[in-house]
Amino acid sequence: MSKTEEPSFEEMLTQLETVVSAVEEGKIGLEGVIGQYEKGMKLIQRCRTLLAQAEARIQTLQVAEDGSLRATPMESSGEGAG
Repeated sequence: MSKTEEPSFEEMLTQLETVVSAVEEGKIGLEGVIGQYEKGMKLIQRCRTLLAQAEARIQTLQVAEDGSLRATPMESSGEGAG
């Protein structure tokens, strides 16, 4: 991976698991925990962004009256639903 290439979603999840393990083990000092926490929060934020982008791209296929398939946007998950 080059310096300009962003890690994949899966790579970021692996990094996040490493951060959580480091904090849970308690083998690092307070400053280390704070640094790992900050890193973890940045990873979570980026993962959420990627998930939101992926959700926006997902489309469901429906059969039209003529039997052809057409793509329709996926419905929002709960926002505005009542």
